[in-house]
Amino acid sequence: MNLMSSNRSNVFLEEKPIKYQFGSRPKMKNYNVDSIKQLLSTAKTALVVIPQMNIDAAGAALALALALKKANIDTSVYSPHKTDANYSKLSGLELITDSLPSSDLTISLEYPLDQIEKVSYNDNGGRLNLVVQTKTQAPKIQNNQIMIQSGGSAADISFILGDESGLGQNSAIVEHGNWIFVTPANVSKAWAKATLLDPDAPFSEIFTFLLPMLGLEIDPDSGKDLLIGLRVATQSFSVNVSPESFEAGAICLRATQPAPQGAPAPTPIESVETAPQSKFQPGTNKPNPNPTA
Repeated sequence: MNLMSSNRSNVFLEEKPIKYQFGSRPKMKNYNVDSIKQLLSTAKTALVVIPQMNIDAAGAALALALALKKANIDTSVYSPHKTDANYSKLSGLELITDSLPSSDLTISLEYPLDQIEKVSYNDNGGRLNLVVQTKTQAPKIQNNQIMIQSGGSAADISFILGDESGLGQNSAIVEHGNWIFVTPANVSKAWAKATLLDPDAPFSEIFTFLLPMLGLEIDPDSGKDLLIGLRVATQSFSVNVSPESFEAGAICLRATQPAPQGAPAPTPIESVETAPQSKFQPGTNKPNPNPTA
């Protein structure tokens, strides 16, 4: 892996020996999240992007979005792919949009810069007019030399769950803004301010451990979303599981339980069951080659 520039960081899974004490809960994973926390500390808006839609990615993205909103960060979720009835048990589905939020408008000219005298603007007629004045005897700017592009992230911090190539023609959005790249693949991205790499773990497992490390709460709704993602990615914890998968499931299940005083009955595990597994795209996790416990 190529080293990244000094203003960027990699957030790798740190394999550390675990010391167990009677009555203590093991910490199954440790991520270096300092750079992400620094970006979050000043963020007022956030964008969560799902390049490839599946239950695991959707559950993790919605859990993150719900936790960010609960922390008073205005958050939206973007995916070019629509959900269907198979996703109906996830909380926060109304946050997902297939329209890309953007605040940047770029107008480009395929024209020699040394032939341009000046660029100005006015509000003649109550609308913005950009005026490009060419030099004397310079060729006229043709319409096919003008390109208009709407793009760029409108958020203070953006998370993308997987490779941006799944966004198709909108993949260029990662070239602007503060992007956190979350991936199970051993790759680096020059545009990422931080990369969270956890080989062979589904997104729902990664975010179960990540959210508390960022100071974000896993509440009953986000816990349910993560648990649904975990169950689908591991086919109800029967394949491609690791000790961390079960610990993540326990964390999520505890989060779905109400407070002991004056709360409704606990959520039964059946209530987070989804449609038959064969209808879903499975998660990408495999057994961790070097478990941390």
